[in-house]
Amino acid sequence: MAHYTVDDVFYYIGKVAERLCAIGAAAGTSGNISVRVDGLPLETFPEAGSRPKARQSLDKSFADLEGMRFLITGSGKNLRYVAERPHESLGLIEIRDGGYDILWGLIGGDVISSEHPAHLMTYQRRPTVTAFLHAQPTSVNVFARLFHDEENMNRLLSVQHEQLQIFAPNGMGLIDALEHGTYELAEAVSASLVEKDICAVIRHGTFAVGEREPIKALNTACDLHEYYHDAARTFLDNPMLRLLPIDLIVRNLSRVARLPLGDRFINAFLRAPR
Repeated sequence: MAHYTVDDVFYYIGKVAERLCAIGAAAGTSGNISVRVDGLPLETFPEAGSRPKARQSLDKSFADLEGMRFLITGSGKNLRYVAERPHESLGLIEIRDGGYDILWGLIGGDVISSEHPAHLMTYQRRPTVTAFLHAQPTSVNVFARLFHDEENMNRLLSVQHEQLQIFAPNGMGLIDALEHGTYELAEAVSASLVEKDICAVIRHGTFAVGEREPIKALNTACDLHEYYHDAARTFLDNPMLRLLPIDLIVRNLSRVARLPLGDRFINAFLRAPR
């Protein structure tokens, strides 16, 4: 039996959705969320979202997920309204026979997020994952396009926010731009998330996961998005950095153990190495 209720899950999905919107990581209808909820019986879900079971096909089989249930945001849904209208914003799905059944929610005939291949493939490749969040923080998108190199990106970001060294010791994966909602993107994202807890896709934002108990997993994944958003923003908001070409910063990464701010940042690069 689950140690959490449907209301608990709705509450924390709503809080995570609100937080992603508040930090500018889910503008408009960007961003999507899913949580694995096998332990919640269908009869415990609110009457407001009751509906006839709707069968949907998948272009790829997810045999390892057979019988598992997930709450996932609908396609084109604005995350800021998840908390007040969960029966419209979320769908409860069950993986069955090469497809899935919508058991609850998404009232009005809506469908699940177009990014569902990345969600499902990650759950299949990394069975301990119980929450998956996709967001589009502008700060990380800009940072990834500027540096476009996973090692350099992680070296620069890891020193901007100390929590990253604790909660993301493996860093953030970086994936070249791919068409959203495709199985090609899903393959790349899920492969990266086998090794790391968060990855960025050029021009398409960040994908993060959490493990074990779903509510804790939701908060962990949300924290990762926020830590990297803050780290990238701290770096990009420093006006002194505008004096330095990106290639100069990258070439001199080995000369500083920690990136200081302001004039100390400039001096760290300009002084002769000891």
